[in-house]
Amino acid sequence: MKKLLLMIFFAISVSAFAVDGYLRVGAITETNSYNHESGSFENYAPTFSFEATQDFLLADLGAGIAYNGKTGGTDIGTVPVYLVARWNLLPVFFEPYIVLKAGRVLMTNESVRNSSPDGKGYIAGGFGIDFMPFQAELLYSETKIDGDRRGSDRLKQLSLIFGYRIF
Repeated sequence: MKKLLLMIFFAISVSAFAVDGYLRVGAITETNSYNHESGSFENYAPTFSFEATQDFLLADLGAGIAYNGKTGGTDIGTVPVYLVARWNLLPVFFEPYIVLKAGRVLMTNESVRNSSPDGKGYIAGGFGIDFMPFQAELLYSETKIDGDRRGSDRLKQLSLIFGYRIF
């Protein structure tokens, strides 16, 4: 009985604060040759994320965590945790928005020989559309990489993400 009451209280408190939670899935690719072995837009990897946002006047503010898979040209996957800001451009039936994200990389998953890349900072920007419980977003991101002797110190990626509002 206590557990049921706690679950009901949690559901009511989440709706009272109007927090929106999104499960998101998509594909990510590199926008330039990271290690001079592959070209732009040649390799794709999955990306999964969860974001929780709070509605304000013209913007949604919140936080998120993502898993960006290893694209074939980089052999580096990252798990960034970030703050997110979405500015709603037109509050109509479908809501176009501009999104900015900034944060840190919690984990770097790599399979690189003779090198030890480590993700540091994460920044992203793009645009998207909210349509009822669905969401579509095109996002450009840069991840600061330290300790990789193969090439650039910035992992530049483009992702297409689809989301669903779960609460």
